[in-house]
Amino acid sequence: MLKTVEISRAKKTKGIAVTYRAGKNDMFGTCPSTCKLNDSGKGASEIDQEYLDALLHAKPSRGLSFTYSHFNPQFWAQKMRAVNKTVINFSTDTPEHATKHCRAGVPSVVVVPETFWYGRKTAAPHGKTIVRCPAEYQNRSCNSCGNGLPLCARMDRDFIVGFTAHGPNKRKAADKNVQGGCYGAQGNCRIWWNETSETAQDETDAEKLKRFVSGLPPRSIIRHHVAGDIGQ
Repeated sequence: MLKTVEISRAKKTKGIAVTYRAGKNDMFGTCPSTCKLNDSGKGASEIDQEYLDALLHAKPSRGLSFTYSHFNPQFWAQKMRAVNKTVINFSTDTPEHATKHCRAGVPSVVVVPETFWYGRKTAAPHGKTIVRCPAEYQNRSCNSCGNGLPLCARMDRDFIVGFTAHGPNKRKAADKNVQGGCYGAQGNCRIWWNETSETAQDETDAEKLKRFVSGLPPRSIIRHHVAGDIGQ
């Protein structure tokens, strides 16, 4: 199931297009069952190839397109670079994990505890710089990040984007040894995500995404699945 929003009003994504993706009657249905943040006991074991192909091409005319995935990049990174349109960021579990994939040329992000920064905006504990998401300490949204070129929408970058664990379950999210802590399962995001899972839909997610993106104005920015992933 796919929910589309042409102009987001959420603080972080204000002004850009966003989507939410869920399984039928299951919020985590498109997320990998192995995701460290997923403690639902449910999830996908395979990637939805039809949707992945549509996602990689779902870039507005002269615009920008990005998203995140917890599926291993060995299953999508090469295809992403061949298409060179939508940037998929690999959501890693630790700075070490992020550094490994950044060195391999995969756009990577990582969730870290509040104490990771100690007042800094960057850190490089394993050799690759981790840049803190500007929205966490500045009055910025994805729309104004990077002077119009959001950090997460940059394919060829030599740094990792770091997000601070937040919300009621931030301790779970920040602890690599504890399952759970997904931000999408909390607050307003959970409401929208759950609603997506319960919405009737007479077309595939791939078909709906293609139709939605083709109707966006030129130079639009889209963040695909604020919550959800590329699973089948």
